[in-house]
Amino acid sequence: MTTPTIALVGGSTRPESVSERALHVVAGQLAARGCAVELLTARDLLLPLYDPVSLHRTPQARNLVSALASCDGLVLSTPTYHGGMSGLMKNALDYAEDLASATPSYLDGRAVGCIATGWSDHGAATAVADLRNSAQSLRAWTTPMGVPINALSRPDVFTDPRLLRRLDILTDQVVTMARARLATALPA
Repeated sequence: MTTPTIALVGGSTRPESVSERALHVVAGQLAARGCAVELLTARDLLLPLYDPVSLHRTPQARNLVSALASCDGLVLSTPTYHGGMSGLMKNALDYAEDLASATPSYLDGRAVGCIATGWSDHGAATAVADLRNSAQSLRAWTTPMGVPINALSRPDVFTDPRLLRRLDILTDQVVTMARARLATALPA
């Protein structure tokens, strides 16, 4: 069986951010399932504003676009800002436009799991919906399980067995869909 590569993208520049810690939890779950993991956290996403006219891309932008092009699935994790994804995440997803003429184009056929962290259930849920809308606009297949995280619910949210279970379900769905993608891929 071919090993799926899953790109984990997101987080916050805030030290010890919950949205980045969620990516690390999922990275461990993916590794336990035998997946190759490519982790791009907020520090890797400090990119110039996406300019579709410019041909110049920073090394970080080229690395992001390469990870998006070569992965079999993705997990996106964002902090919630004003009911939606962070500007950092939106700008990173804008770089997927560089894959418009690729085969497959954009994120077509890739499984995408969405996680958002906020200071309320509502804010985190709307940011998950925001991530899903963007991923689907990029032709991705979003997982049924999205994970909104209320960062104020307890001092260390990652001790909550219900949250860990939801992250586990999201991970299973991304892996299952990524393996199905690999199984149906045409030989090169």
